[in-house]
Amino acid sequence: MKIETVMNTHRLEQMSAVVPLDSRLLQASGIAPDVNGSKRPGPDPEFDELYQRLLAMEGQGEKAIYEFLRSLRGTDGVTPAYPSAKALMAVTLQLLVRLKDDGLEKTQLYKEIKGANGMALSMNVFVMSYTRDVFQPIGDDAWEKSEW
Repeated sequence: MKIETVMNTHRLEQMSAVVPLDSRLLQASGIAPDVNGSKRPGPDPEFDELYQRLLAMEGQGEKAIYEFLRSLRGTDGVTPAYPSAKALMAVTLQLLVRLKDDGLEKTQLYKEIKGANGMALSMNVFVMSYTRDVFQPIGDDAWEKSEW
């Protein structure tokens, strides 16, 4: 007969909860609360306003949403609100989680924001690839000789 300690039982209870991957990514980045709810951020009026504006953009397409997010300006009105592809990926992921939490994962808007997230991911991969090519020393063929 195996006797489990209280600590092991508590760990099993915590592990039994299924947490979607997108929520886990947001938890790791500090955007979303953790599984236990201990890091619950306060309401973000800027994000809520962005969310409401995007709800009104349903049906305009992923390119329009991507360009809209790129055109947003920060609090100073000059610098971009989302200056990099990583920042765009983070906000689109946050929007997808919010839509999913609101039960809107079957809507056209969810698909469009998911497409905008894919566009930001593609841009990030392109920039990383270009940067790797630029900073690779001339004549260094170690990249080609590496085995996967």
